[in-house]
Amino acid sequence: MEESWGLEDYSRGVKTISVDPVCGKVINEATAAGHAEFAGQYYYFCSRDCKVAFEEEPAHYIGIPHPVGPPSRH
Repeated sequence: MEESWGLEDYSRGVKTISVDPVCGKVINEATAAGHAEFAGQYYYFCSRDCKVAFEEEPAHYIGIPHPVGPPSRH
């Protein structure tokens, strides 16, 4: 029997393990403290604090670049 060393669990046909984008902890989606959707993707969290931090500035945690300079005035 081969050992599976990956973090993904597809035993039920879906991914059940995620990494909290705020703190980097590996968590089970079924027992996560919360989840949020951003840009069509679900993110799972180890604690309410991580979820709140993500919801305040999701782009910061998933690496979307921020515009540089003052806001444009149209």
